[in-house]
Amino acid sequence: MRLRFKAYASAQTIKGFASVAAWAYKTRMSDTIRNDAAHEWRQLCQAAFFELDPIKLLRRIADARSAVLDLIEDTLPKPINDEQHALRNALATLSTLHELADRDICDQKRIA
Repeated sequence: MRLRFKAYASAQTIKGFASVAAWAYKTRMSDTIRNDAAHEWRQLCQAAFFELDPIKLLRRIADARSAVLDLIEDTLPKPINDEQHALRNALATLSTLHELADRDICDQKRIA
């Protein structure tokens, strides 16, 4: 909800100034989208980290991994920063979590 208001306010501000170049609008919107993506990957990773059901966990891992990889791809040409370190750490953790979920599922099948 907060993001929508911010994007709307930015669009209204830009709309009021005829002298603002089109590239300025695109830059501001892409920053808004990038900020939303940065927030989204963290939420998806947290959802995966705290999921207890191994079947649901695999889906959450896939969603989080996809969001992390998308953001890494978007920021690849930029210098490495704290966010990129966090993204790489998240990928490593998701990979380990995926292995553990696979083991849990195999164990459950053996017991059943």
